[in-house]
Amino acid sequence: RALRSRLSPRRQTDVGDILVAMNPFQPLQLYGREVSEQYRCHEKGTLPPHIFAVADRAYQAMLGRRGARPQSQCIVI
Repeated sequence: RALRSRLSPRRQTDVGDILVAMNPFQPLQLYGREVSEQYRCHEKGTLPPHIFAVADRAYQAMLGRRGARPQSQCIVI
């Protein structure tokens, strides 16, 4: 019940660096180019949780951007 309330009306939420997404089995306007551009290099917490945010944080960490050393990354889907 707690997860359902956290995911509604959004379809995604995060717990630290973990994204929890619900598949509604219907097309959603969550994955277009406009949405992708919004999540490119954004500050964590400024936009709702999204798979594009997870991917961008992993990519930036892999390259060693934002003042950190490059780090290997893994994303499990």
